[in-house]
Amino acid sequence: MPKTVRKRLIENYLFAEAGRAWLAVTAVLLAIMLSTRFARFLGEAARGHIPQDLLLKVVLLSSLQYLTILIPVSLMLGAMLALGRMYRDSEITAMHACGVGLTRLYGPFLRLSLWLAVLTGLLSFYLSPLAGRTVDFLTKRAAQELKFSSFEPGVFRNLPGDAGVLYVAEVRDNGRELRDVFIRLAGRDTAPPSVITARRGVQRVDPDSGERSVVLLDGHRVDGVPGLADYRLVQFGQHGVTLQAPAFVHRIGKQALKPTAALWGSPDPRDIAELQWRWSSPISVVLLVLLAVPLARTDARAGRFNQIGLGILIYIVYFNLLGVAQAWLESGALPPWIGLWWVHLIMALFALRLYAVRGGYLRRILHRLA
Repeated sequence: MPKTVRKRLIENYLFAEAGRAWLAVTAVLLAIMLSTRFARFLGEAARGHIPQDLLLKVVLLSSLQYLTILIPVSLMLGAMLALGRMYRDSEITAMHACGVGLTRLYGPFLRLSLWLAVLTGLLSFYLSPLAGRTVDFLTKRAAQELKFSSFEPGVFRNLPGDAGVLYVAEVRDNGRELRDVFIRLAGRDTAPPSVITARRGVQRVDPDSGERSVVLLDGHRVDGVPGLADYRLVQFGQHGVTLQAPAFVHRIGKQALKPTAALWGSPDPRDIAELQWRWSSPISVVLLVLLAVPLARTDARAGRFNQIGLGILIYIVYFNLLGVAQAWLESGALPPWIGLWWVHLIMALFALRLYAVRGGYLRRILHRLA
């Protein structure tokens, strides 16, 4: 077999091993993170803060946000696991015998990291902020709709626009039928305050406007200012009360949810910090792979997980430094031209030194200098 063909087969084999390991690690980490996220939203739905039919959509959108964080570390761990197995099975030793050195080992992993850096950039700059805004919009709108449209038995609920207070002792037929209703209207303009009680009520929804109303049956209404003798007492068989929720206005308060186009050219240090943080995701994909290849080198008799702990520690230090640099940039302690870039520079120099040490290049340079 020609030497070039043999090396091409080795590179394709390394690429496939790294890809499979990355997919496995990503799937495990994503499942763990989504399970915690799902548990949180399940608790919100159980408390009546968001409807249950939104749970799956919110969790799926959250996965896009998590992938931006997971891809760098999952690729690093996947590369180290794949290479660790090969070192343990002496496959790397056989590759070295075929003329595949440390430099050539970088090729397949670097090629995979560049493809994933493009994917991470797409997620970081566009899909993740869009998913975050969508989740924020859906949850806030659902919370408002539930606040003004549902009735919880035994709980005093404020009416839309501070118009008054409503109390329902019992709710039947999925919220459509109410029992023992008490309403206190605050009174507006020339209308005096009112107290309404009814033995039964029915909730209705206008299919066109979405406006909700409660039709009270068999009750009494008292109009008048408390403490004054000027009041009116009315007994009714049917009486309607409109419950119109205020218009929903979605405001984006977090920099992480802003579109990338809104961050470009902004003088706000928080926007600059967020933009540089989005750049950090694809950059970290490449840098962590450059670290993973020399870090994974181990003795054939050693365990394949020996270096994983060191890799995780480096990742934690790296991203904590990025978080500190982002906080400093937001506060104005760092100028934008330094920003988060110094952290990437430190990691790049560390990867270069590790490559020189593990490949024996540093020893050769020092020997020549001596």
